[in-house]
Parts: sequence; C-alpha cells; structure tokens
Amino acid sequence: MKIWFTQCAVVVASSLIVPLAGLAQSALPAKSGEEKAVIMPTFTIQSEAESGYAATNSISATKVATELKKMPVSIDVLTEQLFKDYGLTEIYDIIGLSSGVSSTQRAATGNLESYTIRGFTTFFSARNGNTNFRSFDSANVSRVEVVNGPASVLYGQLDPGGVANTVTKQPSAKRASNLKLDIGSWEYYRAEIGTTGPLNSSGTLTYRIDASYLDRGGYRDFDDQQKSFIAPVIRWAPRKGTALTLDAEWVDMDLTGTSNWPRYNNRLVTPFVVKFADMISRRFNAQGPGLGTHTGNRIYSSTIEHAFTDRIVLRNVAGVSSVRRNSWEAGAAAISLAANTPAGQLPFSRSLSGSYVNGQTFANTLNLAARFDFSRRHYTRLVAGWEYVAARSDNNSRFSGIVAGVGVPTPANWDLANPATWDRTVPPLSAARISAYSGGKFWEDKFYLVDALALFDERLMFLGGLNYSKIQNLSLNYLANTRLRIERDRTTPQAGAVFRVTKALGVYANYSESFRQITTLRTNEDRSLTPFDPIIAKGLDYGVKFDFGDGRYSGQATVFDTKNINGRQSFTATDTIGAYTYETQVGENRAKGFELRLSSNITKNLQLVGGYTQTHSYISKNPSNPAIVGRAQVRSPTHSWTVTTSYRFTQSWLKGFSTGANIGYRGEAKAFETNDTYPYLLDPRVVVNGRVGYNAKIFGKPVTYNLTVSNLFNEEYYPSSISMGDPISYRLSAEYRF
Repeated sequence: MKIWFTQCAVVVASSLIVPLAGLAQSALPAKSGEEKAVIMPTFTIQSEAESGYAATNSISATKVATELKKMPVSIDVLTEQLFKDYGLTEIYDIIGLSSGVSSTQRAATGNLESYTIRGFTTFFSARNGNTNFRSFDSANVSRVEVVNGPASVLYGQLDPGGVANTVTKQPSAKRASNLKLDIGSWEYYRAEIGTTGPLNSSGTLTYRIDASYLDRGGYRDFDDQQKSFIAPVIRWAPRKGTALTLDAEWVDMDLTGTSNWPRYNNRLVTPFVVKFADMISRRFNAQGPGLGTHTGNRIYSSTIEHAFTDRIVLRNVAGVSSVRRNSWEAGAAAISLAANTPAGQLPFSRSLSGSYVNGQTFANTLNLAARFDFSRRHYTRLVAGWEYVAARSDNNSRFSGIVAGVGVPTPANWDLANPATWDRTVPPLSAARISAYSGGKFWEDKFYLVDALALFDERLMFLGGLNYSKIQNLSLNYLANTRLRIERDRTTPQAGAVFRVTKALGVYANYSESFRQITTLRTNEDRSLTPFDPIIAKGLDYGVKFDFGDGRYSGQATVFDTKNINGRQSFTATDTIGAYTYETQVGENRAKGFELRLSSNITKNLQLVGGYTQTHSYISKNPSNPAIVGRAQVRSPTHSWTVTTSYRFTQSWLKGFSTGANIGYRGEAKAFETNDTYPYLLDPRVVVNGRVGYNAKIFGKPVTYNLTVSNLFNEEYYPSSISMGDPISYRLSAEYRF
C-alpha cells in the first residue's frame, strides 16, 4: 500500500512541478486587428466538436488536433455516433468497423485481444496516445482512431500494421447528462450514464462522470459476461490556456468466453477441413462453469496544460495503472482420430490452462507544442516530447496434469458424438500445478520531435519526426531463480509531404518505421547467448487525399508497402556435444496493398462512410524453411471492405425516424499457421447489420430509440480461430439526454 500511495503522489507531483512557474503568469494580452495570432491547436479533441459518421480532424499522428487532409498519414476515424448507432460498446468490436482491420480475435476467455491491420497482427492498442494504457468500455470514449502503418515515432514499440488509439471524453462547462438503456438477444442488459458540467459559478471547475453496467449471455452455452465501469474526470482551468485535469477509470469484468472450434488431427486420410456446424450444434462451447477470466483494471492520471503564449503550449500527462487478472480456461483442444478409433466417435481431447497476473505501470509524458510563422504564408508547428515508462508484472501460470504428485488431472476425453461424455466438472485454479512463475520489470525513455511545416498557404505541407527510445527489460524466473536483463536503443524516423494540386485534391507520400524488442535471449551458432536485435518495420505510403463539394465528399486513396525485417529464424546443427538449435534474425514478412476511404454527405439527410482494403501479406524471406516463402500470413484476407449509411427522414409523417445499414466483407484467410497443405481457414463472408432510429422528446428533452439487427441474413462463418460468428441478434436501446 505504501508503494502504491507513493506512485499516486508522483503522478500528481510530476504534472505540477514542471509548469509551476507558468501558473504564476498573468493572463495573456489579447492581440487585435491583423496582429491577432493563430491559436495553437489543442492537444485533445472535444467530443462535441464533430457529429455524425464523418470526421475531419485527428490527434493520433501529431499529438495535436490536425485536419486529416493536411497529414501524409493514413488514419481511419470511428466516431462515437457510428459505434453508438450499431450498439457497439466493446473497444474490441469497435476497432473491427475499420476496413483496414481485417480480423479481431479474443483468447477463449477474453484475457488477450488482438487485431490484424494491413496484414500484421498486433496486441498493442493506445488510450489518448499512450500504449501503456488501454480502454475497456465505450462509455467514456469519444472516438477511435486507427493509425495505419509503422508509427513508432510517437508510440514507441509497435507492430508494423499500425495501432488503434481511443480518445476519451472531456469535461464541459455546458451542463449535460444522458441515460442509456439497452436490452437484446440472449439476455443482454446494459445501462450507461454520463454527466458533465460546471462545479462553480465561474465555470473554471468542471467535471465529467461516465459509467456503465453490463450483464449479458450469449447464443453459445456457458457464454456470459458481467462488467462494471466508471470513469470520473475533474478539470480546473483557472485562466485561459491553463488547466489541470484529474481522471480515473475502474473496471471489473468477468467473462466466461468461448471455445468451440474442435481441430481435426486426422492423418489416416488426406487432411481436410470440416465445418463445425456439420458435426454438432453451433451452441456448443468447450468452456463451462468454473472457467473464465476475472479482470480488474485501475487507471489514475493527471494532465496539466499551460499556454506560455498563444503559440507555445506545455502539456504533461502522468498516470499509473494496475491490472489483476485470473484466467482459467479449456485450452488446446483437438479431435484425434486413430486407426483404432471406433466408427462414429469423435474423441475430443482437452487441457486446462490458467494464470494469476498482477501488473503495475507508471508513465509520464511531457510535450511542448509551438507554432512559428515565417511570414503570412509559411509556418511550422513543432511537438517535442519525452516519455518515461516503468512497469512490473508477475505471472503465475498453471496447467492441468499431475507432476510429482502435484496438480489436477488433465480432463478426460469427450466423445463429441455423445453428449453424455461431456463432463464439465472443473477443479479450482488454485489446485493446479504451477508450470511457470515469472516476473518482469520494464523501463523506457523515449524522446521524440515532430515537425509540421506548411508553405505557400498550406499548399505544401511536410511532416517529419524522429524518435529515440532506450529500453531496459529485466525478466525474472522465480522457479529457476534466474535473471535476464536486456538493454537496447533505437532511433526511428518518419518523413512525409502533402502537395495540394488544387484546393480539393492533394497528393502525398510518407515513409515511417516501427520497432519491437524480443525479451528472450538468442542462441547463436556457437551456442553463446545474446539479446535479440529489435524487429524493424519500414513502410512507404503514397496516394491522394480529396475534399470535394465543400467537404461533402472527402477521403483518400493509398498504396502501401511494408517490410518487417529481423524476424527470428531457427536452424538445427550438430557439434561435438550433440544436436542443438540456434537462431538468427534473417526472416522477413511483407505486406503490399491499396486502401480507399470515403466520407460523404450525399444530401442533407443522407451520409455514407466506407473503405476498401486490398492486402497481399506474405512471408518474403525464410532461410530456415524456404518452402514457405510466398505463403500468406495468418488472419489476413486479400480483400475487405466496409460501408455504413445513415438516412434521416424529413417527411411530416416520418419525421424523427432514421435508418441505416452497415455492410462488411472479409475474404478468406488462414486461421493460424500449420504445416498442412490444407490449412484451417476463416470463411469469406458478407455481414449486414441494420438499424432503425426514432428521435422524440420527453418533458421537453430529446430521447432517441434505436433498434439494431446484427447479422441480418444470419451468415454462418468463422471470424477467428476461437469460434463461429454470432447469428442474427437484436438490440433495442433508449437514450435520454437532459
């Protein structure tokens, strides 16, 4: 408790000390006439700044609000109105609305989430630009911004495809509240409440509280989730240009999860793929009572912003987070047919795996943003930053099986053809044997500089950046009593430009890099051990950005090519001691493709947003196994697209009604890597979601009713290697704003 109290004290202190002198300055004098300066863009985007499905600004590429058409970066913005209209409350589901995100996948009991973007799978996500924290609920999220391509200049360690960054809601001096209730298929119940406004008459002290409670079932057996979430925020702005914000998030979640893809291991005949629905009910779930994940996550942060002048702004964000996660699930499962298997039986082997995880993170980010004008036609905008991260974690892993008389038995096989054999009796996690007990400590110092240079009245804009990261990682094995320390540093560049051929059309190009450090040791050919070098990604984008009809039709078309190099490769060798395996870093993966994004207000009442992504993601170099060169990477379809529409009726007898549809296509992709000629595949599918809304008033205040029908045509498909997609379902919501 003492350590935790000290960390919380550091959070507040680190946000106050740096700009303390600036707080004592008097109010900035206002300029008049032609001498009036252009105020620096804010670091955050207020949730009230934009409405509808189309967004014009982003903060995820430069740390300050910037128009999308002025950045040589591919960013897909998912607005609050979009994911609210379709009843999406989990960040995991919201990210899947982007056409560039070709697959999302949860571990069976929800303890890990990943998504695939531009052909590369990543477990990274960000909250307000910080990859050390993550969002757990949409209640306090104003938008999700998907940054496509390598982006380590601002985000540090990252995978090549990009990152999804959630932007949270901020307090407002205008009093407003909302209450939203949802009911739906399979005993779905959710309540959400939010309120914001001033705490004093002058409006210098404001607050915001967002909270939600979820209790849901699922169409599968033993699939349920309960979640409690609350996010309070207080903001004090004693003078224009100076503000202190304190915010927190608490979430507790219990999730049973799903696991219903039995894998065929049949080597008696030619390997083949069997559709799950051909064997047993879609409702089948290998999880059950006593299995699942409990997650408790806490975030405490403070942000202070101070404008020294109308062109120089200092911002410091300090935060601590803690996570406790207990998971216990039916792990690897397979149908194993042997020569002596009786006809008609489907032996289903299972195992149990779980862990106790406890982690804490402290992160501090200091930014200085400034704008300098060279003349009336030219200016530059700089963002310089320093970020420090210190994290520690402990992981107590447990598996079924008895070793030296310790542990719990591995569950007996089931015969999937005979439900009477499905014994779901589960021993407690605490009784399972400890298979690994590890810990880790991580430190990172990151320094970055981003410069946006605008010339000739913003007709030509350059965006450049440089990041230097120094990483230290200490791995602890408590069972073997060993320690492993790795120290690495990396300088990462980015450079791009946008040239506006006309007022409505611009061409752009961008080069960027990312890196990620492997935290184990590499066995060399001479049997010595050395740390791995960082895995490096290099990406090139070029294309056009357009904004026709005074903003009614906007978007971009992008061609991209990304190489992920320094991949680890294993080789076998024999010396005087015997056979052994050594590793090198000569592997390479590559993704090439095309992206198209469009936001349009076709009429005053009809809007459309959508995108198409074509990706060829493959293994481009693998000396240890040349036969797989050219093989597609997992969970990466060649073609994917998404279109979302909304129409608001204005005819007198239909006034107040609105309707829309979200249509998404994902092509066929590999579920995971195998050595088989016939891999396990994710199905191609077109999934249609529809909605009907109605706006009315109760006691003079607006209320919105919304009916969402997901998977309207009941498409049967596997979106991941965990389970089939949900069948048709319904969600009815009512939101009252006052």
